[in-house]
Amino acid sequence: MKIGDLAVLIKGILEGDDGIDVTSLSGISTARVGDLTFAVDENKLSQAEKSQSSCVLTTPSMRISSKPLIRVNNPKLAFLISYRILYSEEPNTSFIHPSAAVASSVKFGNNVYIGAQVSIERHVTIGDNVIIEGGCVIKENCFIGASCHLYPRVVLYQNSILKDNVILHAGVVVGCDGFGYVKDQGVIYKFPQLGKVIIEENVEIGANTSIDRGSLDDTVIGANSKIDNLCHIAHNVKIGRNVIMAAQCGIAGGTVIGDDVTMSGQIAVIDNVTIGRNTTIGGQSGIIGNIDEGAVLWGSPAKPLAQAKKQMAVLSWLTKNFSSLTKMVREKA
Repeated sequence: MKIGDLAVLIKGILEGDDGIDVTSLSGISTARVGDLTFAVDENKLSQAEKSQSSCVLTTPSMRISSKPLIRVNNPKLAFLISYRILYSEEPNTSFIHPSAAVASSVKFGNNVYIGAQVSIERHVTIGDNVIIEGGCVIKENCFIGASCHLYPRVVLYQNSILKDNVILHAGVVVGCDGFGYVKDQGVIYKFPQLGKVIIEENVEIGANTSIDRGSLDDTVIGANSKIDNLCHIAHNVKIGRNVIMAAQCGIAGGTVIGDDVTMSGQIAVIDNVTIGRNTTIGGQSGIIGNIDEGAVLWGSPAKPLAQAKKQMAVLSWLTKNFSSLTKMVREKA
């Protein structure tokens, strides 16, 4: 594609020869002739100028360069859009691998791809342009919306619902029983798990994440949310829209997470708490109570970030001066 045409598509301002071809995208250090890269500061632009890249995405305020530039407000976002333009995939053609086991009652949309050793049970509905890769198991009464992509060995338990454009990476398990038990006189009884999982539009879930179905209510993952690898979402959890959750988070049952929450890695959340919208939580935090919207927290148990930093500074000072303080106390005793 000519960089002049690309600049129009990403709503950028081109400086340089509009007839140069861009054939692929790359980071600065590995850029070759024909590659598009991006630079958001002077240091990165200097590196890009020394590379073989054919064009650089950058900001409106960046200096003039010897390289052709496309100036945009958000170079990283423009790079993503350029990727989608240059690497747009051809539509699927309908295909079912001979080794797949597919019930006769399954309803297929157009251009559905079913890989090797896939098992799809009865009364499943699959929308248009869905890709289900090898080894996946889709149990009965599931619904898979249009343009979903299930990577190898994804498992959907019965009654699970995926709306359009959901991506599930390898090993994701959706709809398994929640961890619900009742103990009485030394006997542990399993509580009924009667709900389902609903994953709304444009959600992406990382490899080996597990999402339990609800016990009496449904577990819901809101539209446009992104969940990393190795997370656990327990029964009846409600996750809002545009939530970002990094790897190894554990969310206990009945928790409600508001829209636009950002959670770093290895966060633990106890059951039945509410996390307000627009909250940001630092890595390895422990959430043991409700959180107001807009909070910025860190620590275990989690505290407002300024308070957590102050406590860390005091602890560091006490550790550094422990011997002197001990000596002072002994002298006064």
